[in-house]
Amino acid sequence: PVVMPKPSPAPPNAEPALLLVAPTELLLKPGETVKLRARLFDSKGQFIRDTPAEWALEGLEGTIKPDGTFAPSGSVAKAGRIKATAAGLTGFARARVVPPLPWSWDFTNATQVPPEWVNATGKNALRELDGNKILVKLADNPFTKRARAFFGPVDLSNYTVMADAKAIEKRRQMGDAGVVAQRYQLTLFGNSQRLDLAPWQPETERTVSIHFAWKSDTWYRLKLTVEPAAGGKVRARGKAWPASEPEPAEWMIELVDPIPNLKGSPGLYADAPFEVFFDNIKVTPNQ
Repeated sequence: PVVMPKPSPAPPNAEPALLLVAPTELLLKPGETVKLRARLFDSKGQFIRDTPAEWALEGLEGTIKPDGTFAPSGSVAKAGRIKATAAGLTGFARARVVPPLPWSWDFTNATQVPPEWVNATGKNALRELDGNKILVKLADNPFTKRARAFFGPVDLSNYTVMADAKAIEKRRQMGDAGVVAQRYQLTLFGNSQRLDLAPWQPETERTVSIHFAWKSDTWYRLKLTVEPAAGGKVRARGKAWPASEPEPAEWMIELVDPIPNLKGSPGLYADAPFEVFFDNIKVTPNQ
């Protein structure tokens, strides 16, 4: 095994050049607490000492004590920074505070893409469409037109995701739209007019696919539920239908996975050559 050398300590007369807040990235629930430290380093990146600091919250609800103990509060998801100031320096930790399920987003009163989401900023935007504010998967960058956005912790399991989706068609090309639950993905493919349920998109052996004719510029509702099954397996079931119509009673597509994904964050998927739209997103625990 490769043994990494221990970093050299800073000399006794080292001047602080950097303040680092540890831990630097946080994902918390309301009611949890975490104690942060302000750490000083010299210009060569050598650790000097932990130091008392003045603490402040930016974009977050809760309290932070003089010793760096942060206790988030509130029932709405938040994302922001925890600021530490000491020795004429400033450092930050980033925090997401996500309450337990259920969650929902209809974007009516939203002013930005939910900041607690992961891999969403810059790839999605809010827009007024037909008198309603919706989420748009942007198509302005060919390197990010195909992307997933995730809503919360990676340790969630046994839940259901629903969302309304709409794709537009240009030059005989139509986008793809999907929802993600516990690492399983239910996707409407535009060009091939099919509905797929996949444990991992490159894994075609365990992917289930059916023909599904769907129209551009029309809202469809996707529903994906993932739950434990006998023998340590996982059952994933999905359906899709025009959002203006009642929900079908039966599931359309099902996968019982012998190599199961046991946990995973809910999210959205889109391949948007000409933009894909989402609205009325819900994540609920299974009963």
